[in-house]
Amino acid sequence: MKKFSIGVKALGLAVALSFCSTAALAADYPDKPIRVIVPYVPGGNLDITTRAITTAMARIMKASLVVENMGGAGGSIGAGYAARSNPDGYTVLSTTVVPLVVNPVMVPSTKVKLSDLEPVGMLAVAPSVLEVNAHNKKGIKDFSSFLAYAKAHPNDISVSHAGNGTTNQIAALMMERDFGIKLNLIPYKGSAPALSDLVGGQVDAMVDQLTSSQPQIDAHTVLPLAVTSIKRAPGVPDTPTVAELTKTHFEMVTYSALMVPKGTPLAIRQALNDALTKAVADPDVKRALQAVGSEVVPSTLDQASKIIAAEEAKLQPLISSGMLKPE
Repeated sequence: MKKFSIGVKALGLAVALSFCSTAALAADYPDKPIRVIVPYVPGGNLDITTRAITTAMARIMKASLVVENMGGAGGSIGAGYAARSNPDGYTVLSTTVVPLVVNPVMVPSTKVKLSDLEPVGMLAVAPSVLEVNAHNKKGIKDFSSFLAYAKAHPNDISVSHAGNGTTNQIAALMMERDFGIKLNLIPYKGSAPALSDLVGGQVDAMVDQLTSSQPQIDAHTVLPLAVTSIKRAPGVPDTPTVAELTKTHFEMVTYSALMVPKGTPLAIRQALNDALTKAVADPDVKRALQAVGSEVVPSTLDQASKIIAAEEAKLQPLISSGMLKPE
């Protein structure tokens, strides 16, 4: 009994020391710059959203949050880098669920998956928009003429998107499946270069998050045909949804979140969540994102976990149907 008693006391001391160590770590956190990895090139939906929110977080935390773009492999390179980083709260990943759920299926060599990371909190949700060059030579002026042309000329409409495995590509694949059309889908390494080629006339159309396309829509260089959310988007209130045009339940939106490597102390995740919660409640942040068609999503750690799990569940039927195939 004496040995057992000593063992219990030792265990209790170890647990107490562990709690003290974690508390001390959280109290000092952050004491150096925090790297925020965006796994896509600059200028896209996630990049714009991340910079708007982390700028506010930096002010709230009185710390430096440095956004680094690390594009490639549909988000897997940056996500993998973040997942392999030291779980100390100084490397944070800004991501959507898609590269962590879809990429392991589409690219079997992918070394990162959703379970390698833990959520800090949600950033925002943004609809995608199907758009064409405002002066396209195919005479496409609305969604019905887009569908009519696509049905009459299979594979003739070139459609750019931010990369294989992104919600933009998935939305385009869903349009092919649901409306009996075949498009010439062209992947890029992010929204910015894909949008540049649309504006330049190198491609006919694009599926993009409204967040990154809003400035070009406002400049009338691209013409929005339909948005992929169930409700119309405030940024383009006169643009109908795919669902209302086709009398279906078509929907594909992009949720974004901050995540950290698995094993990051709960106290640090909570400290980041506290700052994130205050940042997305900031009226200036809300207005900035609303101006580009995005909406903030306040969440606790538990709520973020549930939203991410729900988004993963939505993708499973697309994976099991074979629509998303290995490259």
